[in-house]
Amino acid sequence: MHVYVIGPDKTAIASLNINDAQKPAKMIPFLEGIVARLHVAPGAPPIQPHPTSRPPAAAADSLILHLVSRALAGGSWHEYPAENWIVLNRAEWNQLLPPAPVEPKASWSVPQPVAVKLAEWVYPQNEEKTGKNRSRVDEAEFRIAAVTVQGPLVRARIEGRIRLLHAFYPGTPAQDFAVSELSGYMDFNLAERRIQRLRIVTTKANYNKTPFATSLVSMSKETLDALAP
Repeated sequence: MHVYVIGPDKTAIASLNINDAQKPAKMIPFLEGIVARLHVAPGAPPIQPHPTSRPPAAAADSLILHLVSRALAGGSWHEYPAENWIVLNRAEWNQLLPPAPVEPKASWSVPQPVAVKLAEWVYPQNEEKTGKNRSRVDEAEFRIAAVTVQGPLVRARIEGRIRLLHAFYPGTPAQDFAVSELSGYMDFNLAERRIQRLRIVTTKANYNKTPFATSLVSMSKETLDALAP
């Protein structure tokens, strides 16, 4: 496998094997050599910096969660985090909330269909080209408990456990397990049945013996507007 530098006429100018391309000490001189050989003049970037991952279109009352996951062992696939988006419609995210009223220490479980939707992308970066999930969720348990209650405002603690079977490459049999324990919190207004913020992170996670970390963060309207094209 190589990294190729392509000219405006779509011909290959130079290439470097992928192992060396991951090493700044070799990649930088490689690129500087091409610049010197072609006498390239500095100029404005042809593509302006922009978000590489944007939330999908969703109804205004949806709860949109941004997922970031990465392996904690370096090299190759593990160099960069993976991103994804989870959209819960109103009927789904409403199931995260308890029936009113709620007292401190009261607890409840997330219904299985919603728990599976939260769980199915919790694994580190893999080869992906379809955007379709290929996980078999064997366990998805999220337990929520009220910690503080101030009138209609509630902060609740979230504890979770996930076990899913996954295929690293598209089109291959699933044979790798991703097992994780998670912790987080949710702030909500029970009178308005509105989730203000939700944060969940893995506290312990392994994918085929490789440790990884994942976070799930609810996006505010201001953040979503800033990410819009």
